[in-house]
Amino acid sequence: ATLAALEAAGSPVRYVQVDVRDGDAVAAALRDVRAVWGPVTGIVHGAGVLADRRIADKTDAQVELVMSTKVDGLRALLAATAEDPLDVICLFSSVAAVFGNAGQSDYAMANEILGHVASAEQARRPGCLVRCIAWGPWRGGMVTPALAGHFGRSGVPLIPLEQGAASFTAELDGAAGEARVVLVAGEDPAALSPAGDPRPAQLLVRADSSPQLADHALTGVPVLPVAMVLNWFAGAATAWLPGAGVGVPLVLRDLRVFQKVTLPELAGAGHRLTVHGSQGAAGSSTGLEAELSGESGVAHFRAVLDTGAKEPDPAAWGSPDGLKPLDRTELYDRESLFHGPRFHAVRALHGVSEHGAEATVVGVSALQWPGECWPLDPAAVDGALQLALVWAQMSLGAGTLPMAVAECRVYRRGPVDGAVRCVLRGRKVHGTGARCDAALIDADGAVRLELLGVELVRRPS
Repeated sequence: ATLAALEAAGSPVRYVQVDVRDGDAVAAALRDVRAVWGPVTGIVHGAGVLADRRIADKTDAQVELVMSTKVDGLRALLAATAEDPLDVICLFSSVAAVFGNAGQSDYAMANEILGHVASAEQARRPGCLVRCIAWGPWRGGMVTPALAGHFGRSGVPLIPLEQGAASFTAELDGAAGEARVVLVAGEDPAALSPAGDPRPAQLLVRADSSPQLADHALTGVPVLPVAMVLNWFAGAATAWLPGAGVGVPLVLRDLRVFQKVTLPELAGAGHRLTVHGSQGAAGSSTGLEAELSGESGVAHFRAVLDTGAKEPDPAAWGSPDGLKPLDRTELYDRESLFHGPRFHAVRALHGVSEHGAEATVVGVSALQWPGECWPLDPAAVDGALQLALVWAQMSLGAGTLPMAVAECRVYRRGPVDGAVRCVLRGRKVHGTGARCDAALIDADGAVRLELLGVELVRRPS
C-alpha cells in the first residue's frame, strides 16, 4: 500500500531486500538503481534491531547483531555511495543514545556511533545536509504493544505517526549545520510545563553553525552579542505568547545584561545555553519573563516578552541635528568598534553629533550569516548598537558596551532586504555612560524595529 501510494503521488519506487551489513549486496543493488535513475543523491539509514537484555544476560551474538546493523550498515551505505553526489544523509538514531535505557546498552552505543559519524560527515561535506535524528519512541514500528505499555507507565509519550513524519520532512527541509537532533513526543512548543511556565528552549552555540561569532571578540575571546540574545528572545516570544503570530508587533522589555557570555569553546565543543520562560512578568498581564542561562545555570540575560506595540510615526525618526562626518577614516578601528569583518554591518556613516547619528546598515543576508531562524535581523540590530558605540565614543571620549535596553519593538520580522537606514538619537550622557534610542527604517520609510532606552556603560580599558 505504501509503494502504491508513492507511485500514485508521482514517485517511482524500487524496493530491494538486502542485508544492509553486506557491503557487496548494497553496492550491487545501487549499481542497478544508477543504471535506471542516475546517481544517488540522498541516504536515509533507518535499519535497526533490538535484543534488549541486561548486560549480564546479553550474548556476544546479540550485541554483534544490534551493533552491526546500525554501524556496519552505515559503513556499507557510505562505501557504496562514495562516488555519488550526496546532498542529504539522514541517520535514524534513538534517544537511548542521549538518555540511556535499561537493557539497551548495545543499542545506545550503536546509535551514539551514528551521531559521531554524522558530525564527522557534516564537517567533511559542508554542502551536504547531514542529520542524525535521535528519535523518541514512535506509536508503531519497533514499539510493540508491550513496550508501549512500558513507556506509558514510565510517563514517556509516543510520537504519533503523522507528527513523526512531519518532523522528519521538516529536518530534511533544514539547512546544513548541527548534525545531531533529538526529537521526542511532547506538547505543542507553546505548551506550558506542569508548573505553568513555557518549556525551556536549548541552544548549542558552535562555530560550524554560527561562525560569525568568532568576529565578535573582546581581548581575543568571542563574546555573545546582545543582538543575538534579542533574536532568541524574539523567537521565544513568537513560540510562547498567544497571539504573537506574524504581523503582530513584538515587545522585548527591560533587557538586562547580568554577566557577559564568553565563548572560548566556540571552535570546539561549543556552548549549551538555555532560554527559560516564567509567568508573572512585572507590570504586564500578558508578558512572560525570559532568562538566558549557561550550562552552570547562572543567568546572563533577562527580559520581559510581550506584544502590542503601536505602529510608530516614521516622521519621528528624522535626521538628528548637527550631523558631521566622523573625524577618522577607519570606522572599525578595533577600539570603539572591535568587530571583525562578519560584523561590519555599518556600510556608510552619514554623520555624528551630540544629538545622535545616522548610518546605512546591512543584515544577515549581506554579511552571509548562515541559518534561517531570524525572528529579527541580529546583524542589522548589532549595526544599530555599533552606531550607538560610535556616538557614545564621541560624546564620552571612551569606549562603551550596551548593558540594557528598555524596549526592543519589532514591527517587521525577519532579515532586512538589502540595506536599511539607521537613526540614533541621544537622550543622556553621564559620568559612567550614556543612553540613546535607535531605529531601523526600511526603504519604503516604514520603521522595522526600535531600540528604546539603550544603556551604554563605560568599558574597562
